[in-house]
Amino acid sequence: MGLDPKITEAVEAATAEAGQSPALARRLVAWLEAVSSGNEDVNNTAEADRHLEVLYEETSIPGAADEGGDA
Repeated sequence: MGLDPKITEAVEAATAEAGQSPALARRLVAWLEAVSSGNEDVNNTAEADRHLEVLYEETSIPGAADEGGDA
């Protein structure tokens, strides 16, 4: 079973609303599609860690560049 298009739209809208890149939305959707199609096992910790690392790298945190400065 494929991923419902409404979920794809929701992920894209939520990432845009959060000021994140379209690339992050694409990566999230790709992972969700892999899980929903059975090509990815959510119980595989190593695979989940790999996906999460990619998502963390793509996520921007406002003010993160200012870390280490005066608070």
